Amino acid sequence: MRSKPRFPVKLPLTAIALAALTACTGVTVSRVDHAFQYDPFDASAAGGGDRQMQVVVLGNPFDIPHGQLEKAVIDSMQASSFPIPINFAINPENPDPSRPYRVVLAFNPDAMRDPGELCAVGDDLKTTASADGRLTLMGAFCSTDTYVSHGIARASDVGGAGSKTFDDMIFQLTASLFPGRSPHDQSGGEPPLPAT
Repeated sequence: MRSKPRFPVKLPLTAIALAALTACTGVTVSRVDHAFQYDPFDASAAGGGDRQMQVVVLGNPFDIPHGQLEKAVIDSMQASSFPIPINFAINPENPDPSRPYRVVLAFNPDAMRDPGELCAVGDDLKTTASADGRLTLMGAFCSTDTYVSHGIARASDVGGAGSKTFDDMIFQLTASLFPGRSPHDQSGGEPPLPAT
């Protein structure tokens, strides 16, 4: 069962709103970029309705089974897919074969500085453990091996996969990857996708 978005947002999350959210939670989101081919309709079609979009989680900064971490990530992402309704899954049951999209998230990637590179790496990406509750999370919305959007979230005092800071970190990064309007759209007017 999908969670409802935590805010009844009718407009896309703006940089000002994201900055205000970031200031309140201790999470910093940076290096956000959207390729010119970013289209919220593609994202919604690939993972909306009865479709699911694959999520790949690399690294595990906590002393828990990887499957438990993946579940915590998916639960937090499901609550954050506004204004685009997307069903995220580790093992999608009904992906759209005509839209080869996925989300790649990497906890504390070692020696990687560009989150856009996540789309081309395999499962062997080196990651490090969390130090003193500090966590870096890189994320990319990928089309095959090219990024459509990407960003980095950082937080301190992350108490574990069940903590509010962890949840906020996933929530804010996901919201930044999937705005309701392409940042390159200069047409103005109402957002093309209404909140559900």
